[in-house]
Amino acid sequence: MEKKAAFLHAPRTPLKVDTAPFNQPGPHEILIRNHAVAVNPVDYKQQDTGVQIKSFPCILGMDIAGTVVELLSQQKITDKIAFTDVVVLPLGLTTACWGLFEEGYLEIVAPSASEIPPSENKEKVALVWGGSSSVGASAVQLLAAGGYTVLATASSKNFDFVKSLGATHVFDHTDSSIINQLVEASCGKQVLGAYDAIGADSTARLCVQYLHTLGCGKYMTSLYTTDTGDFPEEVTRVGKSPPPMQGRDGGAPLWNNVWQDFMGSGLRNDKLRTKPDAFVLEGGLERINEAVDLVRKGVSAKKAVV
Repeated sequence: MEKKAAFLHAPRTPLKVDTAPFNQPGPHEILIRNHAVAVNPVDYKQQDTGVQIKSFPCILGMDIAGTVVELLSQQKITDKIAFTDVVVLPLGLTTACWGLFEEGYLEIVAPSASEIPPSENKEKVALVWGGSSSVGASAVQLLAAGGYTVLATASSKNFDFVKSLGATHVFDHTDSSIINQLVEASCGKQVLGAYDAIGADSTARLCVQYLHTLGCGKYMTSLYTTDTGDFPEEVTRVGKSPPPMQGRDGGAPLWNNVWQDFMGSGLRNDKLRTKPDAFVLEGGLERINEAVDLVRKGVSAKKAVV
């Protein structure tokens, strides 16, 4: 079976499509015939800088969707969803999941597919900076499914979109008084932390300023190169290095709970939606460079898919 991939041979060079080694699936793995790939901001950042790449040439990308053609162990395959819809979820959902729920990160209690969230969760508040981004959209939905009060930032044109995901309050990230607004919305509640789904130096500083004004809190970013400067004593940066993306023996309980339990039922009962919507570029791998450039320039409430 022939396999093709888009390779990065060195930082700041275009991706080149070529044949790639083919590996048979092992335990707890499945073989997928790929039909759609989605591009994330981390892809252009890796192409530009080589960050988190151990050797070249390498294949970038995390988000794929296709047909399962081989599996060696019992796996739950969810109901059929369009490839270009479901491909927007994997990395965004995974990144949001470990940042919010994993030990050593924000350590918030994850939502359950079978249990109603405790009513007291409404008295617990979490901030998602960048609620219309891929990671932010997943984080907002996961927190909303857990019954928490969700504060999110976005541009004013995306307010309705982020509210539709379950955000309790949405704030304009360009408003000069945003910190005061966020603090006011958080007063009287237990602050669970700030999740920075953008990962820019500027957004990191604003998240830290929000927590510092409240006098407590954890800060988590989805990008490890973010520079926030020295942290105030009352603000803790968590998750300073990426967690393992694959658990032993089929995955840690958290991954099983979210991916095998919550995700399937969430997609069926609309607690989890395939958001943001895909912006589809037809033409296969030959358009990968174009898709990466599009994300580099900035897309709003959309995810580039090839």
